[in-house]
Order: sequence, then C-alpha cells, then structure tokens
Amino acid sequence: MRTAPHLPATGWMFTTLTVGALVWSLVCPAPCSAQQNLPGYMSVKKGWFTDGSKVILDGQTYRPSRAVDLCDACWEARDRFEHARRLRVRSFILANLGLAESIVGALRLEDARAVGTAHAAVGGLFMTWAAEREAKVRQEVAAAVAAYNRCELHRTF
Repeated sequence: MRTAPHLPATGWMFTTLTVGALVWSLVCPAPCSAQQNLPGYMSVKKGWFTDGSKVILDGQTYRPSRAVDLCDACWEARDRFEHARRLRVRSFILANLGLAESIVGALRLEDARAVGTAHAAVGGLFMTWAAEREAKVRQEVAAAVAAYNRCELHRTF
C-alpha cells in the first residue's frame, strides 16, 4: 500500500478505495438503493429527501390522494389515506399563512416593532402548527399502509 508523497509513512494511510467508499457512504447511504418490494405489497417511501407521506406500490410512487384509488377493497386504508390527504392540504395552507405572516412581520418591523413582532409570532405559530400536522400525516400514511397490507394478506389467503 502506497501513501501520498506529502503524508508521512507512519501516519494514516488512505487508499483511493477507502476514500471512495467513505464518500459514497456519505453521499448515498440508503436512498441510492432502490426499494424492492413483493408484488402487491405497499410501503412508505423512505430516504433523505422524502417526507414520509408518499407510498410505493409495484414500483410506482403515490401521494395519499392517488393512493385512495388503490384501496377499493380496503375501507380502513382508504379512510386513512383520505384523512392524510385532508391533513396535507390543511397543513400546506397553514404553512403558507405562516410564511405570509412572517413576511408581513418582517416588513412591519421597521414601522412598528410591536405590530411586526406580533405578526412574526403568529407566523411562527402557524408554521409550527403545520409541522405538527405533517407529523400526523406521516402517522396516518404509515397506518394506512399497514391496513392496506393486512387487507391484501387477507384477500390472498
């Protein structure tokens, strides 16, 4: 094993393979491996750049509003996907209201500090509320996926 000319022979020796493996593990730990599922088995899409509200069925990715159409035979999964869809829409509206209030607060901060601070606080409250609702969306989607898989298992046997 050779070391770089500027590194002493007694220090840490990194080979190109080791550095390449380290960079690859930092850049792409799990998202680069495609999720392989059994046919008809639904799973929550996971990875660094996903929010946990999408599902995968037979290689296709679905949001809760589209996943409702897949659940004709399972009423529990359909109801949970519907609830997740409604929560997503409402949290999107709340997050945008919070962003607008925060912008108004920042613009009003120079004119009237108390009014600007109040607007910014209300905006932060709306955005926090929307983030909590997104956590509920993830829980509903996970419960809907479990219900769908249970229904498919019962239909199979």
